[in-house]
Amino acid sequence: VELTESGIDFGPTVPAGFLYVDGIVGDIGEGVLRDRKVLSNEGVVVVIVTIDDQGGAIIAGPEIITRGWVYAPEAETLLGEASEVIRKQLQQAITDGARDPEALRKIVRTATGKFVSERTKRRPMIVPVVIEV
Repeated sequence: VELTESGIDFGPTVPAGFLYVDGIVGDIGEGVLRDRKVLSNEGVVVVIVTIDDQGGAIIAGPEIITRGWVYAPEAETLLGEASEVIRKQLQQAITDGARDPEALRKIVRTATGKFVSERTKRRPMIVPVVIEV
């Protein structure tokens, strides 16, 4: 540290990017920043399906909730088509013997992602929720 006529000289500056603060003390990692960017640009699609853990039948759903992707009241037909595509893929996987909740979530995510990408050319964050009862 050197003293100059105007005060203290801290040496050369270091280039830095923006820092996003969310009110919580601690480091905000690259993953959090990447997720925030995807959410702000592409939105989120949550797909909820309830499965009978004994027989593997689909009890309820898929129910699709969106934020920032499409405005749901104006896209009922699109969401209905997406639900039907997801249901068919999930039913086929169950028929083929898939029962593990994680495997079923992957199937829901893949089917949803493919449908969304083909129909809207967008890539929202997809959150599959498989509930076993």
